[in-house]
Amino acid sequence: MKISLNWLKDYVSIGISADKLAHKLTMAGLEVEKTFSVDGDTVFELEITPNRPDCLNMMGIAREISAILNKTKEFPQMRKLSFPNNRCNISIEDKAGCSRYIGTVMEDVHIEPTSVWIKKRLTSIGIRSINNIVDITNFCLMETGQPLHAFDYDKISGGKIIVRRAKKGEKIVTLDDEERELDPSILVIADEKRPIAIAGIMGGKETEVTVETKNILLESAHFNPILIRRAVRKLALSSDSSYRFERGVDYDTVEVGAQRALLLIRNNAKGTIIARSDVSSRRQKTTKPKIVISKDQINAYLGTDITASQSKNILKKLDFEVAAHKKDVLTVTPPPWRKDIKQDVDVVEEVARIIGYDNLPLRLPQIQVTQMLQSPTRAIKKNIYELFLAQGFDEVITYTMISQPLIEKSGQAELKGLKIRNPLTCDQEILRPSMLPSLLSILQTNINKGQKGLKIFEIGKVYEAKGEKETLAIMAVGQRDRDWRKLKQEELDFYDIKGALQQVLKRIGLKDAYFYGEDHSIFEEGKSATVGINNKEIGVMGEIKEDILSDWDIKIKKVYFAQVNLEEVFGHIKMEQKYHPLGEYPSVVRDISLAVKEEISFQQVQDIIFQTSSEILSTIEFKEQYLGDKITQGFRGIIFSLKYQSLERTLREEEVSIVHEKVCKALVNELGAEIR
Repeated sequence: MKISLNWLKDYVSIGISADKLAHKLTMAGLEVEKTFSVDGDTVFELEITPNRPDCLNMMGIAREISAILNKTKEFPQMRKLSFPNNRCNISIEDKAGCSRYIGTVMEDVHIEPTSVWIKKRLTSIGIRSINNIVDITNFCLMETGQPLHAFDYDKISGGKIIVRRAKKGEKIVTLDDEERELDPSILVIADEKRPIAIAGIMGGKETEVTVETKNILLESAHFNPILIRRAVRKLALSSDSSYRFERGVDYDTVEVGAQRALLLIRNNAKGTIIARSDVSSRRQKTTKPKIVISKDQINAYLGTDITASQSKNILKKLDFEVAAHKKDVLTVTPPPWRKDIKQDVDVVEEVARIIGYDNLPLRLPQIQVTQMLQSPTRAIKKNIYELFLAQGFDEVITYTMISQPLIEKSGQAELKGLKIRNPLTCDQEILRPSMLPSLLSILQTNINKGQKGLKIFEIGKVYEAKGEKETLAIMAVGQRDRDWRKLKQEELDFYDIKGALQQVLKRIGLKDAYFYGEDHSIFEEGKSATVGINNKEIGVMGEIKEDILSDWDIKIKKVYFAQVNLEEVFGHIKMEQKYHPLGEYPSVVRDISLAVKEEISFQQVQDIIFQTSSEILSTIEFKEQYLGDKITQGFRGIIFSLKYQSLERTLREEEVSIVHEKVCKALVNELGAEIR
């Protein structure tokens, strides 16, 4: 918005340079973007925030300057006009769109070039002079902030004004000579036959005031800001009037603006008022908030030491009503045009603005030093994060809000996420009960962009009716890292993701974590496992079903996924690792070749071996698996390498043989294994 310095001086004595005034206005929250000269006048271009429509006029800015400089303001005296008993024929059909309409008819007006002083004021801020009537409506708009419009009364069919919605297919040629098609969402001013103006935006060409005009109808109204805003967007048409109506015009300024314009028209264009109507569809509620605030509250917010009387003076300069509630306590009532003032902090902001943000003292807040204890789970998550990075995985961070269709597409329709009452979009309607949809969406995006290999993990939260759970999710697909010693890159498989997870669990102290084969609904049959610790399930892992991948339009067939409930893990983690010295005595290695039933897992074999071999068995290493003609149907051949070693002495061959024979018998008796 452009503001003329000479025009401002009509209302308040400034007494400082234009540069200093620009700085003070900026420090009061009215940013001066630039200044320039027009015919010896200094013009400020201000950026007015949407919550301050009261500053979109000269009187509003003069009020601010009066408070900033602590000067007296003098606004034009409105001499009371006497109106005839005749009423204009005005009807408000859309009462929600127009709450007040003042129409005044003047006859025998003289359309002439405008007065030099009005023309000079308008020209300084870039408004072209047209004629005395139109210029006065523009002058009053820029002075008071109330949009006005003058119609050629003789061109209004039937002399009747109707405020209504446009009819479908109606058209109007506006003052910019453009024909515009209207629809029922747009509020118009109409006569008996057709629309003659787009309410709050622009008048029609057919009823404009020209040199031939003799009689006029002056409009001053209060329109619904939302309707005006929508019409501006739909028609791609804006004006100085719509700019103010969109942000909100004060109800009482409707009469002030009309009164000011009528006085100026009578002085500059002669004319006699022959009819007037002030039609209100509904009186706006004007319950003014009474805000009680103390001097100590203001100083506590601002770090200042100003008195209650200083605050009172600032607020009264801004036309607030201020009464002393008791010593150093003020009861503040904002003026009707300050609808942004609702609570005590708003009053504090007003005091701060007028003092000037650059004049507020700089003080560091008093901070009491306290011991900040780091959450133990945070350290654990950091450790897990680093361990996965070390194994070549990339971390991803996904939204916790997803849609129910994604859950169903992931083969988990039985899971019901917590519904959000006010979701921003349908894609964020629930809090996820599983991490699988989140990681599948990442996989789908990467595959669509040409990435064929992916190893990712996320530490995030899933949500159930009982509450939220910290969760670890892993996904792997594609080929193993390139090894120049091998001619062909190998595909990742179930054991790659199992090994990665097992390594992490082991490194954070969960050496007793185990995996046992068990089918799960989202994994291919026979290609999944349950992860447990201390006989309690903590997660699942496996190869995702092809049907699920197909629903996600993922062309790769082998996708491996694991999810672990970290809430169950945290209580068992032992971050402190004990040092175990390397064995000084020689070890004895014995292989054992078994034929076991296909459903027997490595975990079962390992558990029996460790339970049987006392303290001299140090490690078990799986060597190979054999499936062939020499193996009984329903069985598989497996070979383990057992390493026996003592930290105290050299083992004798005889005692190793006794323990090893004991292990073999236990496997035969408990698992029905055959020694090969």
